[in-house]
Amino acid sequence: DCEWPRFSSLGLTLKIAIATGNVQILDNHIAEKFIMHPYKDKAKGVIAIDKKNNSRKFFECKSIILCTSTIQSLKFLLSSESAYEENGFKDISNSLGTKVMDHVSTCRFFSLSKDLIIKNNEENKSKKLSGAGSFFIPFGNKPGIYGNVNFKRGYGIWGAIDRFEPPDILKRDQTSKIGFLIGHGEVLADKKNKVTLTNEVDRWGINIPKIDFQWRDNELKMVKHMNQTIKDIIISSGGEVISPDRLLCLPFLKNITDKAFATRSSAAPPGYYIHEVGGAPMGEDKENSVVNKWNQLWNCKNVLVVDGSCWPTSSWQSPTLTMMAICRRACINLIEHSEG
Repeated sequence: DCEWPRFSSLGLTLKIAIATGNVQILDNHIAEKFIMHPYKDKAKGVIAIDKKNNSRKFFECKSIILCTSTIQSLKFLLSSESAYEENGFKDISNSLGTKVMDHVSTCRFFSLSKDLIIKNNEENKSKKLSGAGSFFIPFGNKPGIYGNVNFKRGYGIWGAIDRFEPPDILKRDQTSKIGFLIGHGEVLADKKNKVTLTNEVDRWGINIPKIDFQWRDNELKMVKHMNQTIKDIIISSGGEVISPDRLLCLPFLKNITDKAFATRSSAAPPGYYIHEVGGAPMGEDKENSVVNKWNQLWNCKNVLVVDGSCWPTSSWQSPTLTMMAICRRACINLIEHSEG
């Protein structure tokens, strides 16, 4: 009943797009795959499934812009490849679905004296935290600067104090504030981390994707370093590393936190933070990548892959803003070089 806020796509960009009269939203349908033109190196259209009656429809189109989630995009592309579709495209690189990445992460909660926070705020009135009450600390792996580092690439630590502060009545220590530090690390692109299609189908008759993914030796070494760094930061700030069940007066909380991935010293499993990227990597030649520098499939230039699946490598930062920038860049290029 209320208008969507302007900081959401529904309240701003999508609303403006619909107002142009050039946008039609097709709901209750699933985009299954695209079909190649029989005489040209481009896609002819998309097959979509009507969820109401399970019927399939063909939509002819000039261009296709694939912008879903990484795993769903890979499922769509794999279903459109010649191995599964007679009129499908051919991935020359044989790398489609491989080198999938995610953030390797670990988290620690801590308590910090209210008096210490008040004193710090008074001494640094011009250096307050952001409106979100959070901060980011980047770490690389250069020897001599970051200590003894035995892993490749780097990570960043996201932290906040007083962001999710519960009422004092629920806290064991009412003289302190609760904070957390979460480490997000870069993951190396490994061919063994991949998405493939199984022979099993879902209720719509679409092949179900299988995810083969695990943290490798480099990621495990990075997490160990993260945990030590997080501990050092908390202690040097005058805080204390402490588990949530010792912070809050809630019955059965320990039973919950013992099972929670976010409170363990080991890395949360792949997919926990939903930052999956890779699988249809961008590159400079068709032998080693799925899309070119403009996010076009090498042998099917009117199909653009603009979500996280086009990542050739990862970073420690959250990927959303980069996705948006890449999507905008690719679409501008498509418009400028459109044949009309």
